[in-house]
Amino acid sequence: MSQLTIYLDSETQRKLTLAAKRESISLSSWARKHLAKAADVSESTAWDHISLFAGAAQNDFEPPTRETTHRSISEL
Repeated sequence: MSQLTIYLDSETQRKLTLAAKRESISLSSWARKHLAKAADVSESTAWDHISLFAGAAQNDFEPPTRETTHRSISEL
């Protein structure tokens, strides 16, 4: 079996530890499960990955509408 070493900031470490505890599995099992799931997806959006860690993965997410009261910048 291969090994993977990653470096996490303390806040990310805290969140991942809590996520693993919610599923009653070890941190390495949690990471393996979710990395495998992410690797199987051929096309995904940033929302898919964010919602995975936020625990809010839903298919009904609608981005907010943007106000158009500003002038457009044609060079962008």
